[in-house]
Amino acid sequence: MDNKNYIVSVLIVTYNQEQWIAQTIESVLAQKTTYPFEVIIGDDCSTDGTRAICDSYASKYDNIHLMSYPKNQGLIGNWVACVKAASGKYIMNCAGDDYWNNPNKIQLQVDFMEKYPSCVISHTDYDKFLVKTNKLICSHNQTKGIHPPCGRIQKEVLSGEEHISAVTICYRAEMLKKYCPLDTYVSMRFPREDWPTILILAAYGDVEYIPVSTATYRVGQVSITNTIDYDKIRKRYKLDKQMTEFLYTLFPEWGPFKDGWWYDMHVYHSLLVAAYENNDYSSAKEFAKDDLTSGLLKKMAKNPISFYIYRLYKKFANR
Repeated sequence: MDNKNYIVSVLIVTYNQEQWIAQTIESVLAQKTTYPFEVIIGDDCSTDGTRAICDSYASKYDNIHLMSYPKNQGLIGNWVACVKAASGKYIMNCAGDDYWNNPNKIQLQVDFMEKYPSCVISHTDYDKFLVKTNKLICSHNQTKGIHPPCGRIQKEVLSGEEHISAVTICYRAEMLKKYCPLDTYVSMRFPREDWPTILILAAYGDVEYIPVSTATYRVGQVSITNTIDYDKIRKRYKLDKQMTEFLYTLFPEWGPFKDGWWYDMHVYHSLLVAAYENNDYSSAKEFAKDDLTSGLLKKMAKNPISFYIYRLYKKFANR
């Protein structure tokens, strides 16, 4: 890597995203700043054309650094490696299937955090692109009337009420590397990096929201967090449960971990949703028995006629 004094390190973590990765990289390169920034791309041994695309950009731009691995690292291992390679005062993320829509994103958030030293994380509004219907919801939070909480919001993060989109986050790098046990993220195989990092840092500073859309978040494409593979869903919830239990040990003031039931309940709901997507009535019927929610999906899975009627309804409703 070169020796420039980068203010910001932008991390692009990707795996088999050749359809979108060029747009992601271009959206970051389009940023207008008064200081240099670096782009660290972590391609996790992609088997499609993603690596070749990343290579082409890295060969053209001195501020793009492409990570190489001897074998697949997984999402969390890839992200942690990129964080450790980052030299900037601030760290931003842009997943390989998302993109930034505001060329002033970096300058906007860094100027804000320079003005407020107590701010450990800033985030913004965003556009949501629904892949299946090709629909774009501009300024999602403002459109939906969502007002994310600000300040010391660890309680809200723990309860899932923070409304933070990962693609919009700017971390204060020093705080992230000081307080987040990154090696444990990897050894315990955390299934996601954003929520635990926000949760930990929220204990040491303010989390602030800027009501300007700066990024576009794609929803609906198959990914680690959006899969219809039953085994992957079970594995994700198991790891998520273990991760949360560990996070409780970092903050004894929360008391003992008592939320295991929530993961046990919601895994079956997620499996039921996947069964509808897979057009798999037999599995849907079994998953519905253990789904403790009282929603429509559970009711419609009682017999094959209502199951297939509901699938048809959703198919036409989403057009």
